Amino acid sequence: MKKFSYILLLGISVALTSCGKGADKGEEVDVRTYQLSEKSRSGEFAMQSSSAKGDAEIKGMKFHYQIDRTPSDQLPKVKDEQGNSFVDNTIDLNITKDGKTLLTKRFTKKDFSSQVAADFLKNSILEGFVFDRVVDGKLRFAASVCYPQTDLFVPLCVTVSTNGELRIEKGSVLEDEIPGRNN
Repeated sequence: MKKFSYILLLGISVALTSCGKGADKGEEVDVRTYQLSEKSRSGEFAMQSSSAKGDAEIKGMKFHYQIDRTPSDQLPKVKDEQGNSFVDNTIDLNITKDGKTLLTKRFTKKDFSSQVAADFLKNSILEGFVFDRVVDGKLRFAASVCYPQTDLFVPLCVTVSTNGELRIEKGSVLEDEIPGRNN
């Protein structure tokens, strides 16, 4: 139970702090939830599908985003040290600007290979992707690649400019930003 509480706290702190200090009010938080995959009879674990959407405004332009996480049987499975098999995820990001499509992108963990070490990437899954906030006139999202059901993850920042340009950078989690941590 203590490990589950720590994982839950860590997942929430990643969503809130991986790209910077805090987030705007009303932000949805994606919490890790694993279940036995309904698609597989071999006992593979998969995260639940999830969907989040929201709106942001930049200099009078209205943006709408939708984020959909889906376990994918098409991607290679990941095994942990105990031999448990995990299904990796795809994450679809769709952004409209004033009602017109600005960006449609399907992410896999390979999209983050420039920021995540190959050894880590091989044994990890694409875990989460949430809207963070508007920064410097760009939409900023927090993403994470992790070893399934562990505390080991790489926080990432995905920024999208008002003309649809996408940039991926490594994020950070500062110890003093973790909720409930006494320094």
